[in-house]
Amino acid sequence: MNENIKNSFYLHIAMTRIIKFATILLFAFTCCLACSVPMQQVEQAIAQTRQTFAPDKRTATFEITATSSGASLVLTGETNLPTAKTALLLKMDSLKAKVIDSIKILPSADLNGKTHGVVNVSVCNIRSIPKHSGELASQALLGTPLKVLKKEGSWYKIQTPDKYIGWLDEAGFELMDSTTYKFWIQKPKIIYAKEYGFAFQQPSPNSTKMADLVSGVILALEEIESGYSVVSFPDGRVGYIPDTETYSYGKWLSVEQPSVNNILSTAMEYLGRPYLWGGTSGKGMDCSGYTKTVFYMNGMMLPRDASQQVQVGNDIPYDTTWQNLLPGDFLFFGQRASATQTEKINHVAIYFGDGKIIHASGDANITIESLRRGDGNFNEYRFNTFVRAKRMLDHVGNNGVMMLKNIEGY
Repeated sequence: MNENIKNSFYLHIAMTRIIKFATILLFAFTCCLACSVPMQQVEQAIAQTRQTFAPDKRTATFEITATSSGASLVLTGETNLPTAKTALLLKMDSLKAKVIDSIKILPSADLNGKTHGVVNVSVCNIRSIPKHSGELASQALLGTPLKVLKKEGSWYKIQTPDKYIGWLDEAGFELMDSTTYKFWIQKPKIIYAKEYGFAFQQPSPNSTKMADLVSGVILALEEIESGYSVVSFPDGRVGYIPDTETYSYGKWLSVEQPSVNNILSTAMEYLGRPYLWGGTSGKGMDCSGYTKTVFYMNGMMLPRDASQQVQVGNDIPYDTTWQNLLPGDFLFFGQRASATQTEKINHVAIYFGDGKIIHASGDANITIESLRRGDGNFNEYRFNTFVRAKRMLDHVGNNGVMMLKNIEGY
């Protein structure tokens, strides 16, 4: 009898261990089904979707990760592209993966409908991360319309009309719901034409200054009074600007085809201005911020960075005589493609004619230099690193070169 009890006891222990081991195997098997084999395919699907819909993280957000939770796959993260999320979920369907969808669509619901904004200072600084110590990624001028994607502390993730995404502190713009934003957009406006100036609290140059202004800022026009444009800011403040320093917003937008002469004239106005990494205003510009600003002042929208600008416009054949180039063409510099390296663009300049370029250079501010040997201002480094040329002016409305009047918010 004792022997039977003893055998039964050992049998119970053995069965318990077998059950535990089987449970572990079953758990491992289900996890394997959820994450081992499928996870590799899931990561590939995420990468493919990102490449299709958001190949450039500067202009689109698609930050998705996958983790396993038992037999399920949990997709977390955020994107401002609903179609990209839909495409990814369809891919998951085709993999027959059991998905827990925790992907958030931007704009965030936490904004409570306030998904628009308008820059409220002369030049706002757009950072790469939500900190004042973050890299200056770009800038935007007073009056620039913004899409607001999410809030983090006192910072907002925003997107400018050129689709560039970055972080802006709450003091730099006026947050709006769709009704207030539409009301602002429909107001008659002026564009500030002088290089630098001020809005005053009263119609007098001796009045208290209420805000500084740079060329290209946009304000709502309320009325004309005693030689002054009475303007309102996005936050509702009212100020006075000498009428001689403003230009009709409607006329500025109505330009059909900017002329080469106007482009070069605008480019010359910024000669001597300081170089500023991330700058896109008369207060300081980097190379692509300069080309972008010159074309903006002539009613055109270009992508933000040199590596993006090279993707628009039409390619122009070239040789060292530069004879195929026309004034106003863009010249791009960096590293040419070869059997061992890919093309890399890190600088852009405007062709001025006769082998000369005008550009924002990190070591010489905005200046005119030559690409012809023998000229006194010959720049051998730029000559040796020239990659390709593109023409923008003959292709307005095509190949990524847009008029501002055709862009939402202008």
